[in-house]
Amino acid sequence: MNLVLQQPGAREIKVKLMLAGGHAAMLVLPPEHPLLAQLLQTIAGPGDGADAVQAPTLFQIPVEGGRASLTFTSQQLVAVVTDPAVLVQRESEAVAAPAAPKIIRHPFVQLDGFLSNDELKWLRDTVIGAESRFRPSWTSDDNVKDYRQSLVLQAPPDVERLVVAKIRAVMPEVIPKLRMPLFNVGRVECQVTSSTDGSYFRPHTDQGKSAIDATRKLTYVYYFNREPRGFTGGDLRIYDDEFQNGKFSSTDTFQLVEPRNNSIVFFNASIMHEVTAVHVPSKAFADSRFTVNGWIHRT
Repeated sequence: MNLVLQQPGAREIKVKLMLAGGHAAMLVLPPEHPLLAQLLQTIAGPGDGADAVQAPTLFQIPVEGGRASLTFTSQQLVAVVTDPAVLVQRESEAVAAPAAPKIIRHPFVQLDGFLSNDELKWLRDTVIGAESRFRPSWTSDDNVKDYRQSLVLQAPPDVERLVVAKIRAVMPEVIPKLRMPLFNVGRVECQVTSSTDGSYFRPHTDQGKSAIDATRKLTYVYYFNREPRGFTGGDLRIYDDEFQNGKFSSTDTFQLVEPRNNSIVFFNASIMHEVTAVHVPSKAFADSRFTVNGWIHRT
């Protein structure tokens, strides 16, 4: 028996069990879970040439986070409803088909409380006080229009020293969590970004073809803002990749990272990512989504 998932790439299947007597139960299983195959095999019955008379199977399924158990026999199972649909295909019906693409979900690390309260206040006051020195952002490809909107400032020396020193200190912890081989940390680029009302950054990667970009290994984004927060939006989308026939390609699925105040995010610089639109109802610069962001190079 083969199971054919009608929504390739789905990471979970909602399974509704219809039991004798009008009873029903709901489960959520990954598509590769053996219990899903066992339940559908029970409904499908014996395979080709198999003896139709079989002893009942006893199912004992943990529910409610393992605090309870759902127990029934195969004879009590009337139907299985799956969402998205999972079709049962007998071996005799199977035809050669391309292998389903493998979705690659990339790890990221988000550390909260990156700066002390005093350091955070100093940084916020310093950046808000430098409003007149911010300039419109740009990209390395000037032919791409409407690709990025925000204000940027080359990090002042005191800001760069503070943030970069703390970044270097956490690298032995961060790199293994990203499932990357350890590397010698070289230059750390550092800029300050103010995402004012209407700011965004379309999907892109940070590891370009130029000599400057080629040694970028990690992207980092440190978030800070006034409290209470004066903006909405500005989430970071880290896109999955698809691996099929020996090739990687981009997908439209992603992980969403919230811009939590005083947290820093690290991820592989080669991964496609995006910043969603920022909305600042007051239109005040001080209510912007602020980041110290940049790239960590290997030596």
